[in-house]
Amino acid sequence: LVNPVPVSACRALDAKFIIAVNLNGQLTSKRIDRQRESSRARRIALEGLAKDWLPDSLKKNANNLIERTLTSADDTPSYTDVMIGAVNIMQDRITRSRMAGDPPDILLAPRLGHLGFMDYDRASESIQEGRDSVIRMLPAITDLFSRLDDPV
Repeated sequence: LVNPVPVSACRALDAKFIIAVNLNGQLTSKRIDRQRESSRARRIALEGLAKDWLPDSLKKNANNLIERTLTSADDTPSYTDVMIGAVNIMQDRITRSRMAGDPPDILLAPRLGHLGFMDYDRASESIQEGRDSVIRMLPAITDLFSRLDDPV
């Protein structure tokens, strides 16, 4: 947590240029996005059920029940979710403040917000997103290399 993207350490080691990778850029909004998707999917499913097989006289009551179900405790974050969210927010703020004072030459920010902390089975997806983030920044990387006196 002290220095999640150690740009200053690279500068202290006399790096000619620094390409930093911030893996935490999208972590703070991940749970909220998942809740929205989950609520939307449940709403569609429940409303579909109500339309398909309930008589008209019961549909109004069913809609009230659907609203209560969608705003129930299922969407309430657990203590673990709150703690992980707090750590993610702290890490994001530390990263931003450290990089504001000592910015890298290039910052790669793979879009990993849809992946969970323990999604090891989705490694190929995260590796591909890493490649995609390099491709998005390739013009800047190429320009940086072209300005070097001694190419590596």
